[in-house]
Amino acid sequence: MQISTVIDDIELHVRSTNELPPYLEKVKQKANDAFAQQQWSQAIELYSQAMQRAPRSAMLFGNRAAAYMKRKWDGDQYDALRDCLQALALNPAHLKAHFRLARCLFELRYVSEALDCLEEFKTKFPEQAQSSACDALDRDIRVALFSKNENQDDKKAASVRLRSGDRKDSLSEDELLLRERSLDYKHRYCGHCNTTTDIKEASFMGSNAQYIVSGSDDGSFFIWEKETRALVRVLQGDESIVNCLQPHPSYCFLATSGIDPVVRLWSPRSETEGPDKRVVQDMESACQANQRRMNADPLEVMLLNMGYRITGLSGGGAASGVGGSDDEDSTEGQVQCRTS
Repeated sequence: MQISTVIDDIELHVRSTNELPPYLEKVKQKANDAFAQQQWSQAIELYSQAMQRAPRSAMLFGNRAAAYMKRKWDGDQYDALRDCLQALALNPAHLKAHFRLARCLFELRYVSEALDCLEEFKTKFPEQAQSSACDALDRDIRVALFSKNENQDDKKAASVRLRSGDRKDSLSEDELLLRERSLDYKHRYCGHCNTTTDIKEASFMGSNAQYIVSGSDDGSFFIWEKETRALVRVLQGDESIVNCLQPHPSYCFLATSGIDPVVRLWSPRSETEGPDKRVVQDMESACQANQRRMNADPLEVMLLNMGYRITGLSGGGAASGVGGSDDEDSTEGQVQCRTS
């Protein structure tokens, strides 16, 4: 029994280190290369694939958090925060994960918590406390906290509260109760847009329910792999909006409908029939366009759904910013998040 316990402890230690087997090291390197080329979605997908086989690698969680922070899609900052927390749970000495956690809290407007996290970072890593990135984040947090307090009191009272360390936000009893009862999600599937109608279905598909399908405001429907959350296919199912999707319970058959007065039936086709014109080849650009659609002015979205073409709501484009994975020494830029 004692020998078995020692072996289990050794295996747990090995799985918790940054060392990966050669085949996973290659996947991680491909993800790092995609990150360096600003292909954030591809980097996230590759890191996720590696994490399926190495779920206790703090480095992979830290790297994926950096990719989420660079991509800047709605919800990415929260996913990055979750990855930072997981990386720190696996390796409390993970310097970059701790700093990224403070930045995520700040970008998510948990200003007081961000300052607490940053001060703890300075205590744990004093050699990094005087870095330009740390100073810049500290300055941004304190300016935001001062402005927040200034809205409640005058400048003098805000300054006193800032110096005294009284930074905790007052929460109502209802809010505290809701936080105690809240449940976090397990997986997030993104790329589609759901802001115009509220009846879109999300369904399991496949012989073992290994896929997730959902409609989108851009007239497409999206198919994700359930476990890895990877987007595997986007198809044009409607001229306007796809709302309903129902797979057949036993055959590889899917029915979709939307604003158009038709119901479309989908099934596999032979490769000899040539390319399917309804397959969206550039899935990344489609996802980027949906991100812009979700953050666009409601009037513009309404005109777009009526058939008008709105400049800036179509096409792709790489996200900008500075930063790097755990294999690089760098800092993250600021991110603007859409409130939910």
